[in-house]
Amino acid sequence: MLNAKIKKEFRTNGRVTFALDASFVVRQGITVLFGPSGSGKTTILRSIAGIVAPDEGRIELGERVYFDSETGTNVPIQRRKIGFVFQDYLLFPHLSAVQNVAYAIRPATPKRRDRAMELLDLLGIAYASDRRPHQLSGGEQQRVALARALGSDPAILLLDEPLSALDAATRLRLLGEIVQLQRKSKIPFLYVTHSPADAVRLGDFALILNAGRILQEGKPAEVFNAPRDSAVSRAVGSENILAGRVQDHNEREGISVIDLVGCKLVIPFSALPKATPVTIGIRSDDIIVSRERIGQTSARNLLEGTIKQVVQDGPEVDLLTACGVDLKVRVTAQALDALDLKPGAKVFLLIKASSCHLLS
Repeated sequence: MLNAKIKKEFRTNGRVTFALDASFVVRQGITVLFGPSGSGKTTILRSIAGIVAPDEGRIELGERVYFDSETGTNVPIQRRKIGFVFQDYLLFPHLSAVQNVAYAIRPATPKRRDRAMELLDLLGIAYASDRRPHQLSGGEQQRVALARALGSDPAILLLDEPLSALDAATRLRLLGEIVQLQRKSKIPFLYVTHSPADAVRLGDFALILNAGRILQEGKPAEVFNAPRDSAVSRAVGSENILAGRVQDHNEREGISVIDLVGCKLVIPFSALPKATPVTIGIRSDDIIVSRERIGQTSARNLLEGTIKQVVQDGPEVDLLTACGVDLKVRVTAQALDALDLKPGAKVFLLIKASSCHLLS
């Protein structure tokens, strides 16, 4: 288990432009470090690896202290036994796959090629051992990079958005392979991503980072489905954050009614007094769109409105809808065509009460 407390400031012309102040634990399994670009994710990885020296703090893995500002301890990179998989792989272009992996294996004994082949075989890429990086696909290069990181026999593996450059099918396949790799290696993985889907699929535990601070931690599905406040909600992508007041309760049915001025929402029961101001978060993925009013449904909320804007980005489409309040809804490109969703179209939005999260 890795324990870290890291403080680091970056300055431009004497002025602080970014400040990282994060304390966290990386447990056995895969810990996902999630946050938007510029939140400090890579700085945390580089601090753990020894590439960046924190201004203050302490980093320890088990009983071994890598960094301690109070005692002046700062173990060099090469002595930290930390594997690092970078976003752009950083393979040596003049070396073959097996030579790239063997380079990381120390000491340089005659058997290290055999060990490199074992690692390539573990990643399912032994067939490409004699190919150079330019002869490998993106997924194959990533497997070589993973094998090389394991070649140093690390005590922990750091992965900095390693799949971001790959197509969706390859990324999905490699996510499963990374999980299997962690289970086989039995070392902690700290995996950086800004993809909510990857975080939920991959992580045993999640750390939500924004603006240099850890905002929330826990199991990924719990964190993403129930962010505890507006800052976390924005960081994890609960795009709909609505202000209202408690209007009524029905404790027997386990619900409360929230008045959003433009409309009303049913949420899970809250003991807050009536008229208490509240903030509600709803993920855009949790809203179902229909072109017709549906009578029999388990969803407690049915809102009628119109589409104001359609923003398409590949297979994913965001609809901005007006239904008393503005709500962002995410659908697939197939649903966009099948339902003829376009600006001005009348729609009905179905939202389960359990998808409406009360934010502190």
